[in-house]
Amino acid sequence: MLYFYSIFIGTFILEDIAIASSIILINQGKISFAEAFLACFLGISIGDLGLYFIGFIILKFNLEKKVKFLKKLKNMNTKNLMTFSIIVSRIIPGTRMPTYIGAGILKYPILNFIIITLITVNSWTIIALISGKELFKTFTNHWFIGFIIIVLFFHTIKFIIQKISSYWELKSLLYSWRKFLYFEFWPSFILYIPSFFIYIFLSLKYKSILIPFYANKNIINGGLIGESKWDFLKYLDSDDSSTLKCIKLNKSKSLSHVCKLLSDNKFYYPLVLKPDFGQRGFGVRIIQNEEELNNYILTSDFDIVVQKFSAYENEADIFYIRYPAEKMGMIFSITNKVFPFIIGDGNKNIGNLILSDKRARIISSIYFSRLKDKLNEIPCQGEKIYLSKCGNHCQGTIFQNGTHLITEKLTLEIDRISKQIPEFYFGRIDLKYKNQESLKEGRDLEIVEINGAGAEAAHIWVNNKTLVNAYKTLFTQWKILFEIGHAVHSTSIKKSNVNLKLFIVSFVKYFFRDKNFTISS
Repeated sequence: MLYFYSIFIGTFILEDIAIASSIILINQGKISFAEAFLACFLGISIGDLGLYFIGFIILKFNLEKKVKFLKKLKNMNTKNLMTFSIIVSRIIPGTRMPTYIGAGILKYPILNFIIITLITVNSWTIIALISGKELFKTFTNHWFIGFIIIVLFFHTIKFIIQKISSYWELKSLLYSWRKFLYFEFWPSFILYIPSFFIYIFLSLKYKSILIPFYANKNIINGGLIGESKWDFLKYLDSDDSSTLKCIKLNKSKSLSHVCKLLSDNKFYYPLVLKPDFGQRGFGVRIIQNEEELNNYILTSDFDIVVQKFSAYENEADIFYIRYPAEKMGMIFSITNKVFPFIIGDGNKNIGNLILSDKRARIISSIYFSRLKDKLNEIPCQGEKIYLSKCGNHCQGTIFQNGTHLITEKLTLEIDRISKQIPEFYFGRIDLKYKNQESLKEGRDLEIVEINGAGAEAAHIWVNNKTLVNAYKTLFTQWKILFEIGHAVHSTSIKKSNVNLKLFIVSFVKYFFRDKNFTISS
């Protein structure tokens, strides 16, 4: 009975480990299948019912206002949606506790909850024990490896189920496969495979793989990867009309310290917060109040750049190039950005309005993640709902070719701004502007961000561009980058800007970054 009670108590501590331990004990003959099943079934069922009654107690003592996740649950508080959530949360990591407690707070019928709990726990426990038992037989002589694989196996299954169990995620799968028909939606690591070979070719030509690192001599690694946003922004003239006021915050700062710093520097809400080291819209948030500021600071583990929110609604990317021997730079490309939106019809909810749009439905999973608390809301007739306010293609923004906006006046202004950064020769300037007429005149614009050698000419993502044209642009860009890097490296360099350790660390961190910050606000 010792093993029975150990498993039973273990389910209250960590359910997955309790099940994995049961599988090992069954295979070692220390407990029967029926005993292991009963211990798991009783422990998990009692634990689930306990969560429900915690919600009931919270409601009884009027403590529901302190429950942060309750707002999300209220948005799906219809019987069908709540029932669906209770069922799938049984197998999705991190969702069971808030869903079951929320069910109690929202007065979900207790009898329905008990029936669903008993059925789902029974099914999950039988499947887990039988499949785990068979899998473990393969590792009889290597029990520790078997134990690890079993745990990883169940977590992998849960991960897959998580992707297909959400109602809206499931809906998005009906259309998301179409992303593979349009290269603008391809994952970057697939699209850039040919760039790897052109990089190797050019490295052999110039006899060094580090040539691009020298293109912007005063920026770590030339801005290829691992550079700080602040490394660029700190050089901009704070009194210049094109400069959006910004400061850098260390990750260890407390909320009170941050609030005082913002007050002393006359920052007002809304604000834009973003990681000092980040790319592809990662972690960009529009902060409306102190509560949102506190949430961002508490959940982030990186240095932050705080920036004044621009009143200009239009946004563009300008790719700037200047050879070291030349006094005047040039604009290689301009990409105009359009923030997608849907219009309410008074009948459909936001989720179905997204699925009704031919382009939006293809990347609906991005919009669903961003608007997950509002998908069941029905906007009024004619109401405009923006799907993205982050000027990044992988965040759902639409790109348009803006070469018609290039003028001599704009070129002069971009060249003037770029020269505020010492020995800056190659990169992309992301800016907000009033209107196209003023942009052509080189006025009424504000710099949002500057990227270095790792930037791309964003017009390759325009939806009427062909893959061949996109690669021609990328190859031309790499050729120019190597030419500039070689020209800079050929001159005497007193201090190297190359940091290979930071390059490798930044590259690895990209694949293990916090998923909660992947989708911008």
